[in-house]
Amino acid sequence: MSRARQALLDRAIDYYVTHGVRDTSLRTLAANIGTSQRMLNYHFGSREDVLNAVIEAIVKADTATVQAIFEKHSDPFEAGREAWELVRSQGQGVGALFFELSSHAMRELPHTGQLAQVLTHHSEAAFAAAFLKVVDDAERSRRLARLTVAVGRGLLFEALLDRDFAASDAALDAFLGLLTAEVTR
Repeated sequence: MSRARQALLDRAIDYYVTHGVRDTSLRTLAANIGTSQRMLNYHFGSREDVLNAVIEAIVKADTATVQAIFEKHSDPFEAGREAWELVRSQGQGVGALFFELSSHAMRELPHTGQLAQVLTHHSEAAFAAAFLKVVDDAERSRRLARLTVAVGRGLLFEALLDRDFAASDAALDAFLGLLTAEVTR
């Protein structure tokens, strides 16, 4: 990726994190990130292509970070706690954008492409691999991974709505206790 394209992408991400996607046109985006619509067209193509690039960049970065956390820890619960801390801190910045784009994916809007599949499968795959360290059944590890991702996203959603991150932290602790009991039974 060219430096110019990367710089535009970084500014587009910052804009969308701050303002959301809504019905922002390329012209509006360009004016707000200090470029022209022509430059966005040149580097990305359409509005949908800009949004796809934004989604891809965010998902790639998050997936790489989560995978690194799970590779670092032999205990998936330690890794899960660290992953939560990361999601919790990043969620305050990109969380609203994540949930907005997730709702776009639920509606199968053109700019979301494979977003639903990427978000679900990448996150669940990282957790499933971690659970295989403590359970010997691949199907069970996938179920536990899906449950863990769903609970984490739900807790983040609630925390972003009511700003009670302490309550979400406490709920995560309770969930990890339940999950530990489930894995060790």
